[in-house]
Amino acid sequence: MKLRTKAWLVSQGLLIVTAIIIQFTFHREIQVGPILGTPTRDYWDIILKEEPIIPPSLIDQNISAKFYDARLEMTSEQVLARNLVAHRRAVRQEKGIRVALTGGFIVNILYFFAFHLLYFYFKRSVVRKNIPTPN
Repeated sequence: MKLRTKAWLVSQGLLIVTAIIIQFTFHREIQVGPILGTPTRDYWDIILKEEPIIPPSLIDQNISAKFYDARLEMTSEQVLARNLVAHRRAVRQEKGIRVALTGGFIVNILYFFAFHLLYFYFKRSVVRKNIPTPN
C-alpha cells in the first residue's frame, strides 16, 4: 500500500470518527421532542425530517397547533406563556444536528481536494530537491 493511501485512510478515518462523535453528542443532549409532552425522537427521524407524532390527547382535545407545536414561529414571550421552552430548544437542536451532518459532508469533500493537492505539491517539492521518497 502506498504512503499516500495510508495517510489518506488514517486522516479520513479521524475525520469520520470526529463527525460521528459530534453527531451522537448532539443527539444525546436533546431532552424532549418538538411537540409538547413528546420524548426525544430517534436520530434517523431527525435526519430524515420525519414529522413528529402528535399525542392523541392533544388531537382529541381539538387544541390549536400554536399551543403545542414548538416548530411554529412565535416570540419568546409566547414560548414562555405556552411552556414550550424545552421543546423550542429541541427544535433548534434538531436543526443543528442536520446542519452539522451537512457540514461534515462538506468538510470531507473539501478535505479530499486539499489532501490531494497538498500531497501533489509536497511530492513535487521533494522531487525537485532530489530527496528519496518512500512509496
